[in-house]
Amino acid sequence: MPDVNMPKLSDTMEEGTVLEWRKQDGEEVHRGEVLAEIESDKASFEIESEADGVLHIVVDRGQPVPVGQLIGRIGGEAPAAEPKAPARPEEPAGAAEPAGQGERGDRPAEEPAPEPAAAEPAPEEPARGAAEPAREAPAASGERRAGSGRPERREAAGQPEGAARPAASDGRAAGNGAERVRASPLARRLAGELGVDLAAIRGSGPDGRIVKEDVVAAAERSGRPAPAAARPRPAGPDVEVEEPTRMQATIARRMAESKTTVPHFYVTVEALVDEAVRLRHQLKEMVPNADRVTMTDMLTRACAIALTRFPEVNASWVDGRFQRKRSVNIGLAVPPAKGLGLLVPVVHDVDRKDLVQISIESRQVIERARSGKPGAGDLEGGTFSISNLGMYGVDEFSAIINPPESAILAVGQIRDAPVVEDGRLVVGKVMRMTLSVDHRVFYGATAAQFMGEVRRLVENPVSLLVPPDQ
Repeated sequence: MPDVNMPKLSDTMEEGTVLEWRKQDGEEVHRGEVLAEIESDKASFEIESEADGVLHIVVDRGQPVPVGQLIGRIGGEAPAAEPKAPARPEEPAGAAEPAGQGERGDRPAEEPAPEPAAAEPAPEEPARGAAEPAREAPAASGERRAGSGRPERREAAGQPEGAARPAASDGRAAGNGAERVRASPLARRLAGELGVDLAAIRGSGPDGRIVKEDVVAAAERSGRPAPAAARPRPAGPDVEVEEPTRMQATIARRMAESKTTVPHFYVTVEALVDEAVRLRHQLKEMVPNADRVTMTDMLTRACAIALTRFPEVNASWVDGRFQRKRSVNIGLAVPPAKGLGLLVPVVHDVDRKDLVQISIESRQVIERARSGKPGAGDLEGGTFSISNLGMYGVDEFSAIINPPESAILAVGQIRDAPVVEDGRLVVGKVMRMTLSVDHRVFYGATAAQFMGEVRRLVENPVSLLVPPDQ
């Protein structure tokens, strides 16, 4: 029986949370189908089935689980549906119906609902053929069948047992066979809790993707208050307190550890990038698939070449020893699609890729990370990072090192400035870059030489077109 374990998506991931089971317990699944959505310290992502069979859920949604721990199993073939036997003569109609099987239309409105099964010892389970109705449409994601050996869960917080579910609250469009609504895992979970129909919301995220803020706004318009974790909480007349997401809490912890335990120092250079700007425009017009090459792509290629020439920079300080990395894997710091946070998707083996390959792959890993569907290795294995805030009009800044890496390059905007050329004062395009360095790993002279090499490569961008050694 194949196991479904909590995957390790990044170097820093120690545990994950099942945001939503996309298949219910006992449902037949096939290889490649999405089983669940998982939240890690860096992103939310989907896991797929690696075999055909029947899903047996071990860990409920919302429960943190260490990396590698069992969260489900995939067994043999799905059991065949069995016909529903008539109720026994001494029992009233509907008495054999398991808890949570619909709206209980046969019970008078004034009759109080029975206590949940978990409140008292469960009676001996009757024969399955006599007590279990024929299997029909699958229940909503996260619901359990009665008699499955685990307690049945409610559809949404605060709903009474048997209450009608809001249409499409699990993130699917109404109607059989309709395509799934594009929504983030957190938005889908909130929609289920608040009873919001995702199919009726216009998303504000990339490609119309529905995000948390869209669901909260829709709930407020319909008069449903958002849960405390989804809305700011008043802490005084002029202060609001908001709970951080798992990603935000992890960023806060790791950046505080980096700044207080890693001895940072900084080296800044200014590069003339007129030739680089001209070359980028020429590539877009003349080279296939180069129409979306950016300055960050050119910097990534330049840093990859410089890292092969200064391997001390492509290293880490771990347990009192130097670790020289053989692979050059560059992380690109980007904001998430919506809200506060930071993603650092990684382009692997950059020194073995040409400029167009780097452009294509960096765009792909960024899009996957922002959509909440990073691939294996997309968020791990980085040996060096680049953070470019130039598109926001920033001239210069210093970035915090992302451990266990030993350096990060902070890049400012390209701006027109007076420069001296052949004894004449002319207007040129300049860009400032600051390298943050872990002083335990390498020192000032090495940092200065590395930055001098990056500047030389960027100011002579034809060197970035030389095919890499394979």
